[in-house]
Amino acid sequence: MNLTRMGRKLSFTAIAAGLALAVLPAVDAGAAPAGSAPAGSAPAGAAPDTTRAAAAGTQIYSGTGWKIDDESGMYSLSGDGTGYTFQFADADAQTKLGAATKQAAAQLTSVTGIKFTVSTTLKPSPENCADQPRHVMTLAVKYRPLDGKKGFSRALQCYNSGDHSAWGGWAFMDTEYWTVPNWFGTDKTVNASKTKNAITHEIGHMVGMDHPNVDLNGDGTVADFECAPTPKNYLPVMCSPNGGYLAAADGGNFTSLDVPGLKQLVANWSLPIPAAEKGLSPATPADGAPRGVAAGSAY
Repeated sequence: MNLTRMGRKLSFTAIAAGLALAVLPAVDAGAAPAGSAPAGSAPAGAAPDTTRAAAAGTQIYSGTGWKIDDESGMYSLSGDGTGYTFQFADADAQTKLGAATKQAAAQLTSVTGIKFTVSTTLKPSPENCADQPRHVMTLAVKYRPLDGKKGFSRALQCYNSGDHSAWGGWAFMDTEYWTVPNWFGTDKTVNASKTKNAITHEIGHMVGMDHPNVDLNGDGTVADFECAPTPKNYLPVMCSPNGGYLAAADGGNFTSLDVPGLKQLVANWSLPIPAAEKGLSPATPADGAPRGVAAGSAY
């Protein structure tokens, strides 16, 4: 099945990058060993380095197994010292998503050196980048949030109109992961890990990561699950549909292929934007004040 690439629409006032994940019911996890990539996944073995060529000393947006969402205007994480906060729309979201969000926040803090905290504040997102609080990422649960499509979750992120760093955003996780028994498979450990991986995937979109799917086999099609695998044959958690580790101790973590992309988001903060990217930048607001901008939509 081909990977559907969303059409992107840029706005000169607020550019929200809507990135959503298709998480369909999985086959029984017993069909493949824990260390295997899902059926239809990229072949094991070394993958060619896909790092985008850039002028020396400028920002980089892709590498083997990772991609930054520069096409939607997300170039970096802010290094201004203010950090980022995750909050939940309501108590139901906090209950369902709290543990996985804390796990992701801890790993993001460790990997990036930027403080990611999880707030006890319960407040829905205004679902508008211009009104989304700076450096706040809101998580919620909703039945089929992407146009009623079965098994799809959705994240929409905002970037800073001044420097293209992550501003904030909001994500909706499909409630079917909890209301339908064994949504990702009958193995309880794998089901729990895949649920956490789905949450981490949407968080990854809000901080600026995109799907790293590429045409690995050279057939001219970028397919579902066609992402460079880790040495142990796991797919990046940011792959589409999402990959990630399956063991109880690792489920919900960004993989060894996702991590370099997260680190590059930090490095990009202090690097100049390549000339080729500048034409995609929105006009600076008349008052000169940075604000949240929304870029395109993907699923």
